[in-house]
Amino acid sequence: MTKQEMSKILFVGQERSKLAQERGVYWEDEAQCANQLFRALRANKINPNKCSFVNLFTDESDGKPVGQKTINKKGLNKIREWKGQIIGMGNIVSDKLASLKISHTQIVHPSARGKIRAKAVYIQHIRERLGTISKKRLDKSKELI
Repeated sequence: MTKQEMSKILFVGQERSKLAQERGVYWEDEAQCANQLFRALRANKINPNKCSFVNLFTDESDGKPVGQKTINKKGLNKIREWKGQIIGMGNIVSDKLASLKISHTQIVHPSARGKIRAKAVYIQHIRERLGTISKKRLDKSKELI
């Protein structure tokens, strides 16, 4: 994998929530749970504006059991064609990516509840999970990606 490919990160979410749909917001808008993720990325010197985001399931899948969720075909094509790092957010997405034989790194979904919701804990989680991606560039730039 080239250095340029190493610096490309695709975050794969589940689907937009009903609230996100009502508000007309996407990951890139840094609204709702994206705020938690973007804060953790910045704390780890990863520029979220240089990352890409896609949801694995369609908006209509929100609230449905896992077996009834519909794959976002356009999103899946983007994932399969991606030439950089793929990050699966949450167990549902990670399990589905694994079943599709798509190599990825799993992180806890930024909307997760419990101890992980604390800002410092989530920042540390991102540092631990994505450290292998950014370590290769530590000496080259203040802003890694």
